[in-house]
Amino acid sequence: MSEKLIDIANGLTNKEICDLINIISPRLDVYVGLLNNHCISSEINWANLNGTMIQINLRLAELDDLQDDQFFAHAIKAKRKKKSHD
Repeated sequence: MSEKLIDIANGLTNKEICDLINIISPRLDVYVGLLNNHCISSEINWANLNGTMIQINLRLAELDDLQDDQFFAHAIKAKRKKKSHD
């Protein structure tokens, strides 16, 4: 990482970092973890300030139930299927 980039990052306020995240969010995807050999990730919905911290909200967080996402639901079913075969 270049010193110039580090200096730019250190010179930004948290609000400016939120703005930058929101600008580049279409280019980002957040790895959440694995669930039954399914790689769970999500697009960034938006970033905002939560007190003094930057909060990054994922599209998955919009769901009332994570099982509303087809891929997530498939991963959960894979676990149930595996248990029924054990």
